[in-house]
Amino acid sequence: MIDLQYEFDWSILFSEPYSYVLITGIKITLLIFVLSSVLSLMLGTLISIMRISRIRPLQWIGKLYVKIFQSIPVLFWMLFLYYIFPEMLPFDLGAGLNSYYYYPVIAGIIALTLDNASYVSDILRGGRLLIPQTQREVAIATGLNRVQQYLYVLLPQMFRIMLPPLGTRMVHNFKNTTLCMAIAAPELMWATQQIESLTFKGVEAIIFATVFYIGVSILMASIVIVLERHMKIDAASIIKSRI
Repeated sequence: MIDLQYEFDWSILFSEPYSYVLITGIKITLLIFVLSSVLSLMLGTLISIMRISRIRPLQWIGKLYVKIFQSIPVLFWMLFLYYIFPEMLPFDLGAGLNSYYYYPVIAGIIALTLDNASYVSDILRGGRLLIPQTQREVAIATGLNRVQQYLYVLLPQMFRIMLPPLGTRMVHNFKNTTLCMAIAAPELMWATQQIESLTFKGVEAIIFATVFYIGVSILMASIVIVLERHMKIDAASIIKSRI
């Protein structure tokens, strides 16, 4: 039997105030993930449409957006929004942001949204390129305008075709929430560090956080697999129809 120097004390996870810190960390983590995922889906969809638009300035803006946010790490944007952006505002507004307890959470959500949207736009753009031109021609023949073509014909197929990579991207976005600890957002990894600094018993908290991240990631992947089975479009046949 291996004799470890470290003595585990799992009761810390269930005693106050540490259990409250962990539960709050889970809530903030899920809040950051859900909001950044939803907002990045919306923004990424818009950027993908801009990139395949026939209007040149919109194409350039979309391409420039993707180039910038895929070239710079998301951690930079978190640090920029948290430390630098308030200093660029009028004194009262900047001081108000710095003193607002949940501003790190807001900064984390914005940074993850901007970063994740650039990858979502790439994925959806790939899905649009897989859809045969006949689909749009049929939509035009039925009298749909350009907005209706996207809403009722193109976007539903783009999401269904690219569901697996979109799901993988959202799992990646979930894991990126851990970076918010760098700006003191009270998410789960930040909570484990607080417990470590107060009790010197951080191993238990880290193991708890690891199990949580693995569990949620597996759950998300399972949901994507189920959705893919129910909403599957045969991408191979679509590609064949284009040849």
